[in-house]
Amino acid sequence: MPRRTRSARLALAAASSLLFACERAEAPRPAPQVEPPRPAEPAPPPPVAAPPPREARVLAPPRKVSAASQSDSEIALQWEASPDGAVSGYEVYRGDALAAKVPATRLLDRGLRHGTTFCYALRAYDAEGDLSERTKPVCAQTLDTTPPSPPPQLKAAVRPGNNIAVTWGPSTDDVGVVGYEVMRGNDRLATVTATSLEVRGVAPLKEQCFTVHALDRAGNRSAASGPACVTIPDTTPPTVPGRLAASAAGEHEVALSWDPATDDVGVARYELVRAGNPEGKGTPVPAEGVAARDRGLSAATRYCYQVRACDASGNCSAPSPSACATTPDLTPPSIPSAVAAKALSDREVELRWTASTDNVGVTGYEVHRGTKVFPVGAKETFVREAGLRPSQDYCYTVLALDAAGNRSPASPPACARPPDLTPPSIPARVAAVSVSSTQMFVAWDPSTDDVGVVGYEVMRGSSLIAKVAVTRARERALLPNQEYCYSVVALDAAGNRSPASPPACSTTADPSQLASPSDLRVVRTSPTSILLQWEPSEQGGVLYRVYAKAGTAQGIMKESTQGLTKDNTFTPLGRLSAKPNCFRVAAVDSEGRESPRSNEVCAASTATSAAAN
Repeated sequence: MPRRTRSARLALAAASSLLFACERAEAPRPAPQVEPPRPAEPAPPPPVAAPPPREARVLAPPRKVSAASQSDSEIALQWEASPDGAVSGYEVYRGDALAAKVPATRLLDRGLRHGTTFCYALRAYDAEGDLSERTKPVCAQTLDTTPPSPPPQLKAAVRPGNNIAVTWGPSTDDVGVVGYEVMRGNDRLATVTATSLEVRGVAPLKEQCFTVHALDRAGNRSAASGPACVTIPDTTPPTVPGRLAASAAGEHEVALSWDPATDDVGVARYELVRAGNPEGKGTPVPAEGVAARDRGLSAATRYCYQVRACDASGNCSAPSPSACATTPDLTPPSIPSAVAAKALSDREVELRWTASTDNVGVTGYEVHRGTKVFPVGAKETFVREAGLRPSQDYCYTVLALDAAGNRSPASPPACARPPDLTPPSIPARVAAVSVSSTQMFVAWDPSTDDVGVVGYEVMRGSSLIAKVAVTRARERALLPNQEYCYSVVALDAAGNRSPASPPACSTTADPSQLASPSDLRVVRTSPTSILLQWEPSEQGGVLYRVYAKAGTAQGIMKESTQGLTKDNTFTPLGRLSAKPNCFRVAAVDSEGRESPRSNEVCAASTATSAAAN
């Protein structure tokens, strides 16, 4: 006997109890009789209650679902069974529609459209109607094995510029055409999506035949259409022959040569024309060569030529630019005379001369200054040179040229010196430092000049207190606790004076103050290191404190102590950076008193500058 499920057994028990209760309720009652009283019969038992409804459960879904195309109309599905042992089968969904219900773990879905992608999801079910969640979709595409139709109406037509337009009608395909493959003979020219292709730069006089295949997305290739053939006529002339050159090969002969022309088919011949000949006729040149000789000419006469190239179809190029030659002229021009040079400014010199003469004609001049050459036309008898330096001699010679290349001897040299009119730059960073109660030290950065600075004047007010060739000066015999202001003027050798620098002021020290070191200067010992030197304080037995100034990350210049020394020299710590490092020195006595600080000097790494350049 088949085994009943638990729910079936519960339902059968409930039905039996209900049937028993109904049979007892419908039994006939006996007729009433007079009997002696009997004890009351016990009450019947209550009916059995029906079991509660069963709760549905969620089954585990099948695993490792895969889909693979089997043909152009079939897709095979397979999966691993649900871990729930009570599964009766599986629902297979194609998209959102139920495609099949199968008890096995595989399915071959047939009758599908080829070349199409289909996606599937599964869920498990059991005999009591419980279901699993749907699996994630898996997809596969049916094969497309049918090629498109051959492209119809294939045509080839000539277009301007040696181009060919290839056109055809659209092909058809059961899935869809994605492109066309255009062939010229066995060579594939292009794959395009349009129904036309322009083939550019085709050689003329050669038949061009084209076929076209249609392609679909699956890679199926149609049979070839065509062929469609066309020939481009030769209407293109050869290129102009290049670099035509003519040279005298004697007093009565000119030799000519040129670079070969090119043609899309081939050059057949060259035609050479000599302009202005008495017969008014050109001289033909055989096609075999790219050279010619024109004989029987007159001496000291200029001859000009043009050449053109022609092909076998009768197309001829434009004439080349003219090339000219003059039969020999052996007499050079006369030497240019009355050559004179004069300065027009502190930067420019003008040179003039009297024109030379020649038996044929002067064609130009060359002006020489050392190795520098200035070409000048035949009608010009002067030249100007700008961008010169003042206070320097510039000497020139001139020679004349004729058309035959004869050169006259050079003229005697003519010289000029541009004046120096530019003053030096204003001295910068002028600083006045109190050395003691009776002495001031003044220092500044060097000025620049287009020729050279020769000295400086140090002024206090309108009084000249020093004239020096260096960038420092000292004034003595001053009053203590008194402010003194100084300005500096730079001088050059021509007597030009720079404007005065802005005044730099300082107050002489109190007699009770410690005397300062002075004349602090930099001696470079390597590209990245220096030695500081200074004049000692007038006070003996002191030490010297060295201060260094450098920029912080916020761009603020901060001065800090570098070291203490009893000598009047000091080597700063570390390597110099690319940015200026600035230093000052002060004297310190045994009681810790510090003098006013010296003048400031700055230096930067020259190694960094050299690498940057």
